[in-house]
Amino acid sequence: MQESSHDQAYISAAKFINEWRTGKQSFAQETSGSTGKPKTIYISRAQMIASAQRTAKTLNLEKNISALLCINPEFIGGKMMLVRAIEFEWNLTLVPPSSNPEEYLEEDQKFSFAALVPLQLERMLTTDKGRKQLNNIESIIVGGAPISAELEKEIQSLSTQIFSTYGMTETVSHIALKPMNGMNKCDHFTVLDGILVETDYRDCLRIKADVTLNEWIQTNDVVELKGRQFKWLGRADFVINSGGIKIHLDQLENQLSQLLATEVVLLKKTHLQLGETYVAAIVSKNDSTIETLKSVIESSLTKYYKPNELFLIDALPRTASGKTDRIALYEKLKIEKP
Repeated sequence: MQESSHDQAYISAAKFINEWRTGKQSFAQETSGSTGKPKTIYISRAQMIASAQRTAKTLNLEKNISALLCINPEFIGGKMMLVRAIEFEWNLTLVPPSSNPEEYLEEDQKFSFAALVPLQLERMLTTDKGRKQLNNIESIIVGGAPISAELEKEIQSLSTQIFSTYGMTETVSHIALKPMNGMNKCDHFTVLDGILVETDYRDCLRIKADVTLNEWIQTNDVVELKGRQFKWLGRADFVINSGGIKIHLDQLENQLSQLLATEVVLLKKTHLQLGETYVAAIVSKNDSTIETLKSVIESSLTKYYKPNELFLIDALPRTASGKTDRIALYEKLKIEKP
């Protein structure tokens, strides 16, 4: 009998816990593969412990608290929840990783800490039960993908503390946090203590700390860095030159998502005359049509920034970690990847 993805998640968690408790010193970890081919890297026990200790200190997470693991334990975010729980003797509740954890939780269950991906947060915010469950968690970190402007607005109605995370598999989970609501709400990420950051000639972030084995990790993330804080502007490899006009697709993607009040994903495309252009995949919402969406975009963007083509889709393909699977989206829309 074939194992379900939920069964596999429990098996993966149990396997990792057993390996950790037997003293294993190095763990193979696959990267997410949302924009390229996944690769396997090796992370040491010392790196994981350093990351766990830093998170606990930053968020004042004490021993013996209750925590919720509802993201996939096969990825670094899920594994780090397991490490934190073991190292700090947390009472950890593990539920199957799904797009909506609400169905696996009691309405009045309370937790001190949880980690979610944006899709899970978005789905839980659509029901009264889900909102109540979210407010029963003292603090939540959200990672794996950027938080959309629309989701950020919804977050403001929650009393629980929500933090957006910045990090990657290579940095063993997050190295910076951004408060998304409440009195401390901020537009910038604050780098955690003990993490060194700088930018290269492209203004792309570089990271060095015990979690990187004290070696510099070079990212393709363009940031505006001021001291220990930075604003994420987009990815250096997600910029197109369309007829001599440089377009940062990350920023435009967020702008269009706000404008159309739905999820929008932009994909690069080669163009015979312009060199590069982009198409927009738009998640259908409220009986929207290509014609109405095109009209809104036409009236809001200058001609240089308008998409070459619009696609209306029911849902975005996702990776196992909950990120938009851009490779699968290229295939779904039958667009040749440049």
